[in-house]
Amino acid sequence: MGLRDLKKELHKMDKSEMIKLISEMYSKIPSAKEFLDVFSGMKIETLIEKYKKEIERYVFPSGREMILRETEARKIIRTVRKMKITELNVELELYYVECCLEIIQDFGYSDENYYISIEKMFDSAIKGISEIGAEKKYKRRINDILSVASEFGIDFYY
Repeated sequence: MGLRDLKKELHKMDKSEMIKLISEMYSKIPSAKEFLDVFSGMKIETLIEKYKKEIERYVFPSGREMILRETEARKIIRTVRKMKITELNVELELYYVECCLEIIQDFGYSDENYYISIEKMFDSAIKGISEIGAEKKYKRRINDILSVASEFGIDFYY
């Protein structure tokens, strides 16, 4: 169903039916719950911390074989982006970049596709920062990222 059709159906519903629908979504769909929590005033920091832990779990190597699963972390970020909460997206994208740079620092990991994914994530974060006009807020964090990246020959464009 397209958005237009959905809107038509919603206009047909009375207030109690809408409340019931939203309540069901809230209880059954985790991402809808999180979106509605932020919408209703929950501190965004709570979500940021939750997702940072998930990202960290996937970005840092695990097991004896030191398997990297950063693609799973990127999936989490793509899912979160669908909520269209730019500040949340920026925080998670920058955190992903910071974690990946830490992997490069600690383990000397060198892979062109890995570097490309980090650069794309950084670019996305910069776009989000510009979108919300938070350049001052993120200036120090960005400078730290740029400094570490330059040590390893990674050139982010900022």
